[in-house]
Amino acid sequence: MTMTSAYDRLDISPNATAAQIKAAYHQKLREFPAHTHPEEFKAIRAAYEAIRNPEAAKADDDFLKVRPLEATLDPELMQQLREQAMAKLEVSLDELIRETF
Repeated sequence: MTMTSAYDRLDISPNATAAQIKAAYHQKLREFPAHTHPEEFKAIRAAYEAIRNPEAAKADDDFLKVRPLEATLDPELMQQLREQAMAKLEVSLDELIRETF
């Protein structure tokens, strides 16, 4: 939720005082009580929290963003894994015949 939509949700300007924000919040809660408008009630509370604590709201927004996975492979570790895999794959012809029949 962006800050603009939070202010829009409470029908206040971004320059509203703390008292105006709180009054708008309580007015909206009276308009949309939780038992009859649960989704709107949640949206109003989220908007109020986003205005009161913008850092927490930003952290929540950042948490839900999809980010590309970044990883690096250690070439030395890859070489060790390759050698271990190759050592397990080496099978003599006699062992292969014994395992097959």
